Amino acid sequence: MKKWYTAKELAGLDDMPKSVSGVIRKANSLKWKNQLRQGRGGGKEYHISSLPEATKDNLHRLAMDADSEANLPVTTPSKQLANLEPKELQNFTALKGWQRDVFDARLPLYNEFKRLKDLHGTTKAWKKLVTMADTKTLPEHLQPLVQKANARRGNNGRTLSKSMILGWDRVVKSHGIMALAPTPIKSRNLPPWTQYFVKCYGTPDKPSITQAMERMTNILPANIPMPSYHQVYRFHTKRSRLDRERGRRTGSELKALKGYRQRDTSNILPMEIGTCDGHSYKARVAHPVHGQPFKPEICSVVDVATRMLMGWSVGLAESAVTVAGALRHAATVNAQKPYGGVFGIFYTDGGSGNKAKVNTDDFVGIFPRIGTTHKTGIPGNAQGRGLIERLNSSVWIPAAKELPTFVGKEMDSLTKRYMYLLVNREIKNKGRSEHLPTWPQFLAHCQQVVDAYNHRPHSALPKINDPETGRRRHMSPLEMWAWHIKQGWDHKACQLSEQEIEILFLPRMKCKVRRASVKLFTNTYYNKILEHYEGENVQVAYDIHDGEKVQIWDAEGRMVCHAIFEQNKTSYFPRSFIDKANDDRAKRRAQIKLDQLGEIEAERRGIIDIAPEAQIIDISAASPKIQADRQELQLEMEKKATTVEIPEDDKGKFTFWNKLDARLSNGESLAEREVLFYEAYRNSASYRAFKSVADTLGQQHAK
Repeated sequence: MKKWYTAKELAGLDDMPKSVSGVIRKANSLKWKNQLRQGRGGGKEYHISSLPEATKDNLHRLAMDADSEANLPVTTPSKQLANLEPKELQNFTALKGWQRDVFDARLPLYNEFKRLKDLHGTTKAWKKLVTMADTKTLPEHLQPLVQKANARRGNNGRTLSKSMILGWDRVVKSHGIMALAPTPIKSRNLPPWTQYFVKCYGTPDKPSITQAMERMTNILPANIPMPSYHQVYRFHTKRSRLDRERGRRTGSELKALKGYRQRDTSNILPMEIGTCDGHSYKARVAHPVHGQPFKPEICSVVDVATRMLMGWSVGLAESAVTVAGALRHAATVNAQKPYGGVFGIFYTDGGSGNKAKVNTDDFVGIFPRIGTTHKTGIPGNAQGRGLIERLNSSVWIPAAKELPTFVGKEMDSLTKRYMYLLVNREIKNKGRSEHLPTWPQFLAHCQQVVDAYNHRPHSALPKINDPETGRRRHMSPLEMWAWHIKQGWDHKACQLSEQEIEILFLPRMKCKVRRASVKLFTNTYYNKILEHYEGENVQVAYDIHDGEKVQIWDAEGRMVCHAIFEQNKTSYFPRSFIDKANDDRAKRRAQIKLDQLGEIEAERRGIIDIAPEAQIIDISAASPKIQADRQELQLEMEKKATTVEIPEDDKGKFTFWNKLDARLSNGESLAEREVLFYEAYRNSASYRAFKSVADTLGQQHAK
């Protein structure tokens, strides 16, 4: 509301002449406070304090009507924030929601009081404001704010009062405009039972509130009363989600609720940093050796700067060989794979395959040999390697869903079980399953997935205009690789020749020379030149697929010679690393099966043996006659060998025994060797295991 008015603006108002000249004559006679009018036209303008009371009221009503017609949001937070001082702004942002609502209601009412105060003085101003609030004659944008300005619960018809308005005026003069906000309610001390509830609720087994309260009864002191469920529930819901999950989640699960740092890769060049991770493929494929279904392990190597999937390798399980194979594939460059090279930094988790000596050892490791610095992430902090972790979920899991033997958690459980039984039944009857991808088909499938990923736009890469559609989209990893080359990056500086890859990526082990020979995997390799290295440690480079010869390198990294396999005590014929690994794997799996068969046999008898370790009886040692009978039967079977061919593998033996059993049921006679096998195999653990599985499948099929 203005403080200075011209004669033209006052003409026709209450207690004012209707003409401009009449207003001027009245002003001159009453000696109103005036000043020269600034701007076009000149003349005088008169201060509002000199005007009659009726004229002031008229001007006030006109001002309120103008505000109401304009429908201006007088109390919007944006206007408040724009007019506040920095210190007051900080206090305003610290208000809770309910405090800010009360402040937003009190501020326009207080501004209206100040306007009336300038017109009529303090006493008339608060009286007029209280009267209009009681009679509900305040402007439409002010009347609804009266109830909220009281800061009281419920719609009890509260209105404005003298003490309230003068109190606002007093605190604003003393502490500023932010004093209109109500003071926060002081938090009361927490009840004594809360610490016991938090202890019982924050455990890894994730109990419910009811279960936690049941546990509280065992640890709550007698002098602390047990709270009700609603008391606990109110306390629990007021805690932050992070506080509620402390103890229930640990490690990476708890970190998923906390803030994180996003690593910027925009200033990194290709091949400076590579990251690697293994992933258990979520679909079953045919084993490359025996053809049975299993889940392979895939190891992926990704370039951080371009998000290019540089290399990959597939193995029977996560191992150092799989990691080395993926890194070797990443370094390989040829006509089919024009991208690749050696990374400056190789960032992985702390898995055994990544940290194996064959890869990391300073003397024989592949990483130091090719000049790559190996770095591992913090254990339990998988989000620090989110780049490679997301690749597994966005590339390999969708790829596994394309196969009918997908076994991920998203797969329907009934369909998963049906496919499992179908594949096993087809393998049993036909020797192979049409639904089970063969090993070559699986490898071709993986290569197609990798090619599709490298050609697909990646959301972490910059945007470009698509040359075909003209639309804006993200670059693909291959386009990012080409862009860096176009910018002048020398991609050939980090690449190796095929001969260098063949030499540098062969796994090595440290061995000591003894009498011109070295011993590797129970094999002895000999070369006369090694006589000059007697007692020294050398690096032995070997091909995992070829056990005929090895490369010998000295401690300085110079190649000495090739050592040839020679007879030793344990192996008459050369055994490659793969042969030894397969033997070890077979022994471990056989031991697991034997342990399971022992448990199955114990359950069948219904006997649970509970005895101290010192009292466990070795049945084989306590029954020498049984062992002797078995050995005698085995010798007799070997002596009486006929033209009958008995399979060597357990599955074949079980199938052959069933055929013999069918022949006996039909009244046919068996050869002596067949009779001996029939009686001996029926008492073997292998027969009991296959028979149990066959019976189970038969019952499920009948259902």
